[in-house]
Amino acid sequence: MNIMLGFGSTEEHVRAEVQAAVWDADNVHETLKPWNDKADIYDEMPREIAPERYTRIHYYEEALHFMHINRRHRFSPDGWAMWQVDVPFRPKHSEVAP
Repeated sequence: MNIMLGFGSTEEHVRAEVQAAVWDADNVHETLKPWNDKADIYDEMPREIAPERYTRIHYYEEALHFMHINRRHRFSPDGWAMWQVDVPFRPKHSEVAP
């Protein structure tokens, strides 16, 4: 059993939401763009303003790679922590090019 403090049901919900969105997508990379665009914005924000937790997602090697970010992690001196979860995934459609 693994325990990752500072992460949990919020990240599970995001993974389920993303997997549902990309399942029928014609282009996985374009479907992931809204999450990654938000992550780009949040990365640049000061810690006090940025959301506490958000996710960046990549698709390669037939897997979704979720980088769950916690900006206010109690065990990190600068507040930044990340938990990567790799989920094997083959889209319904064969078109996955960017």
